Amino acid sequence: MPIPLVESYLILFLLIALATILITRWIAVPYTLGLVIVGLLLSALHLLPPLQLDPELVLFVFLPALLFEGAWSLNWQLLKNEWRSIFFLAGPGLLLSLCLIAALLHWLEGVDWGAAFLLAAILSPTDPVAVLSLFRQLHLDERLSVIIEGESLFNDGVAGALYQVFLAAVLLASSGESSLPAAGLPLPLMGLLLFLLEGGGAIVLGLVGGWLLCQLLRHIDDALSEIGLTILAAYGLYLLADRLHLSAIITVIVAGLLLGNYGRRIGMSVTTRTAVDTFWSVVAFIANALLFLLIGVQLNPLALPPLPGGTLASLLNAAFAIGVVLLARLLLVLLLAARSWLTIAGRKGMLPFAWQLVIFWGGLRGALSLALALALPLTLPQRPLILASTGAVVLFTLLVQGLSMRWLLLGLPSLRDHQAHTDPDIDAEQRPPAAPDRSGTEQAAEDL
Repeated sequence: MPIPLVESYLILFLLIALATILITRWIAVPYTLGLVIVGLLLSALHLLPPLQLDPELVLFVFLPALLFEGAWSLNWQLLKNEWRSIFFLAGPGLLLSLCLIAALLHWLEGVDWGAAFLLAAILSPTDPVAVLSLFRQLHLDERLSVIIEGESLFNDGVAGALYQVFLAAVLLASSGESSLPAAGLPLPLMGLLLFLLEGGGAIVLGLVGGWLLCQLLRHIDDALSEIGLTILAAYGLYLLADRLHLSAIITVIVAGLLLGNYGRRIGMSVTTRTAVDTFWSVVAFIANALLFLLIGVQLNPLALPPLPGGTLASLLNAAFAIGVVLLARLLLVLLLAARSWLTIAGRKGMLPFAWQLVIFWGGLRGALSLALALALPLTLPQRPLILASTGAVVLFTLLVQGLSMRWLLLGLPSLRDHQAHTDPDIDAEQRPPAAPDRSGTEQAAEDL
């Protein structure tokens, strides 16, 4: 596509996004959901030429910035206080949920095991942007928002690594291979080793790269140069991890957490911290605005690939995929609630029912799931089914769950009361200071 045409589309989309944001702020709806609706309308009414959301645009342009900004702004102390819930949701809980989705897809819809696990991995990442913006608008408990945001960050990394493993297994199986030719390893063992290599190597790369950049920050006292180093961390480490066939998502998350909680403390002045915070807030705001608008354009149901059997089969498949994801999410939250009753190190923590309800209904799916589905090889036999199922789940969670979340939160006033006394693991005098009411992204949207 010619550069002037790309620039024209960029300006047009930014104008549409800014107009939508002004309207959604007036009617008190998260701007991300408003952008999805506007994108759907523009696509359905054919007011835009046919556009295809390029998965590489999401994975290599938008995703590194959004991951780094999320990790950079996440408070390590709050994250540490809630690590048990976050670890369960993004670790054992995610694996159990993934296995349940795959099993139901295989047993009830007849999807072969490889494609079922691949689709389950695609549907695992959560996108909490709309939910978190409501949290800040309504001044709700920040600890709950840390659980939701921490889960999203880390399960993006785990799901991304599992996606690569299952895709490799499906491609090997479709070529008639039942083992790794070079070593004679069976596919399950090969998949486990590949997952450990990608995930473990990504953690090491993120720690080493982040630590080196932290040391550089100690010897630089210039806001522009230090902003440049954070850009290098977000995009440079992402590309390096991708070239090394490691999980680029995990690498950026680890490096962002290290820089945001250690590097900014040892190597940045107050002025520089403010400049870096502002820069990444604006970048995340623009990325989210363009991305959710493109999601709306892409998710036009009329543009999704038809399935064998016609419209009825497509609707039944969509309903089944949505039901399976909701059931798996419900089981995950119930297991989390049961885990919270277990005694850990002699102390018992209880997850409030209101929190369980918000974590269940706030498990939205978004850009990463859609990008992973679109990135599947065109020759993959199950690609139309996976793409249609992913589109249905993303559309349902963003529009139905996302738009109803405000009424759910307003109907749970107890959410405001739990910050002071629900977690016996944290003594009152050890509680971290309250954070600002709005994230940098929300503040940037308001300023614009």
